[in-house]
Amino acid sequence: MPANLPPEYFDAEKRFKQAATPAEKIIALEDLIATVPKHKGTDKLRADLRRKLSQLRQEAVRKKKGGRGDLYVVQKEGAAQIALVGFPNTGKSSLLACLTNATPVIAEYPISTLTPLPGMMPFEDVQIQLVDLPPIGNEATDGWVSGILRYADGLLLVVNLNDDPDVQAELLIDQLERWNIHLILNLKSQISNSQSPAGVFKKALIVANKKDLTETEDSFIILKGKYEHMYQCISISALEKEKLEDLRRAIFELSGIIRVYSKPPGKEPDLSKPFAIPSGSTILDLASFIHKEFVFNLKFARIWGSAKFDGQRVEKNYILKDKDIIEIHI
Repeated sequence: MPANLPPEYFDAEKRFKQAATPAEKIIALEDLIATVPKHKGTDKLRADLRRKLSQLRQEAVRKKKGGRGDLYVVQKEGAAQIALVGFPNTGKSSLLACLTNATPVIAEYPISTLTPLPGMMPFEDVQIQLVDLPPIGNEATDGWVSGILRYADGLLLVVNLNDDPDVQAELLIDQLERWNIHLILNLKSQISNSQSPAGVFKKALIVANKKDLTETEDSFIILKGKYEHMYQCISISALEKEKLEDLRRAIFELSGIIRVYSKPPGKEPDLSKPFAIPSGSTILDLASFIHKEFVFNLKFARIWGSAKFDGQRVEKNYILKDKDIIEIHI
């Protein structure tokens, strides 16, 4: 079947071939992948490009560990990686310190974060990686910051409630668009590849910090009025640790993962270590995640949780839900 590649593909391919640095190659390759139509004729091409992208990222991580790489790569850990985006003095570092085990530099001066700083946020029985970054608008760091944002599973747009948060959100979104990072509306929106611009698409959550300051309620109302129909907006105080539990749950929902638990036949389920898999995954996807040979040997599975009754036998294409217990039969 012919690929029928659009003109945008060949433009993006040219940019990829001309890219010099690892960061430029990764960004250009992501743009190239976004231009490929999704049909059977392009399955092999898309697989080859994604394999090449994975290799580039792995090489960047290895170089960084060896002390030779750029700062734009943060190796993913935990169930998902969420990056914090914002302007100076929005409280990103304070928020990271509240939610994770990280110990960032927290200061009154504008740019206290100079390198990416990851930390692990516990949510119930999983860990989600949050990454604090230098503020947007610094020419010395914007290049590799944009690279990390493109690699993350989701973005937290952190704004200061005491300084026109709706304007900050607008400027952040505009900057992301200039980097070809497009935000997915309302988390449930489906992106049509044939209508999509080049670049990557990310889920986002707007976090309005510093609600402990006086006269910020009206600012949050304005922010919600402008953006709540497109993105979830949460008002919090990192200083007073207010609404942080609500934020933890919102971050988990933003991550796009579900937790499922394994149950050996005839035994009790293991509820201590869930499998964190993408929302919408099937029994077959889970089997592949556990062990590639399970895909060929899988006969059926039994489900406790989302099934009509406990222990219901389901087929391989059954879509799993959060906190399902799975008994796989091979």
